[in-house]
Amino acid sequence: MRKPVLLLGVGGLGSRLASKIAKELGCACSIVTDDERCETGGYPTVLINTQSWINPSGRKLRFYAQASVDRIRSLVAGYNTVLILGNLAGKAGIALCPTICNIIRDHQSSVSNQISESTFSSSRSPRQSTPTNDIDVITFLIMPFKFEKSRIFDAGISLRRIRESSGAVVVIDNDAFLDNNPDLTISQCYDLTNQAIFDTISSLYQTEFNVDLNLLSVGRPDRDSVSASAMDSLAMLLDSTDIESVRRTLVYVMGGDRISVGAMNGLVNTVQSIFRKDNLSDVNLMMSNPGHVNVHLLSSIISRTKFDSYDPLSEIIPSRNNLDWDELDCSPEISLDIRNVE
Repeated sequence: MRKPVLLLGVGGLGSRLASKIAKELGCACSIVTDDERCETGGYPTVLINTQSWINPSGRKLRFYAQASVDRIRSLVAGYNTVLILGNLAGKAGIALCPTICNIIRDHQSSVSNQISESTFSSSRSPRQSTPTNDIDVITFLIMPFKFEKSRIFDAGISLRRIRESSGAVVVIDNDAFLDNNPDLTISQCYDLTNQAIFDTISSLYQTEFNVDLNLLSVGRPDRDSVSASAMDSLAMLLDSTDIESVRRTLVYVMGGDRISVGAMNGLVNTVQSIFRKDNLSDVNLMMSNPGHVNVHLLSSIISRTKFDSYDPLSEIIPSRNNLDWDELDCSPEISLDIRNVE
């Protein structure tokens, strides 16, 4: 991850989380939202104007976002790494996260063309400067619960599009967290997943990050031992994918300074007994606030996950066979002045 770094919060949850993390880490932050009441923390904000629509659909919201392309592009200008935080269980995240990723990708393509033209021109005029703006995009996403049936399909499509436009994607599956922790309230679930995102982003300054699709599994901090918390994370991981799909695993031990050496050795041996040794990338001891000790797993996935089934048509019709796949679905305003001819 290269500095300078920008945290870009999308929608309500993404905005709140990004502003909180930015204040803790002291990094830059920007907000893209459609909610006028959204807490922006005073950071630069692009408000998507939905005009007369009170509760527009995701496709309608994506259409109105097209009017803000230049302003969104200006938010990310000058940064080498953009961390996008969004919630694919929410309409704003489903609509805007793929749009923002596409804007950054298209902007880099145009810059690359300018570089080629400048390089050609510099052979004639050596004094001419060459524009550079290579942006690394890492997207953090929260997937919906299984009972949010109306958003499962759209979340699956949005995730596919985001993976194509981002350098790396980190996914927290609320549904897997629910399956392994049915006694938790929704508020407790959100608190734990939000803390896991904060812990992971904080650690990116210290560890190597894997590209493409990564699943972030969350361990509960109220378990009796660090191994029990690790088993929570493993259960959440295996609820979303199978063990053979895991390429590399990074273990985050939050509050690791309070764990005995023997317990840490037992944790490593336990994880290595489940994954192949070459799939265990590293074990990181992360300092955290006083409190419970818990374990998160960040696993790179090389094949299928449960999210592929969210869009069943993709298994029948791959994106390369879709003539209009490059164009995001929108619901434009079309006013037809049709006269009554009798």
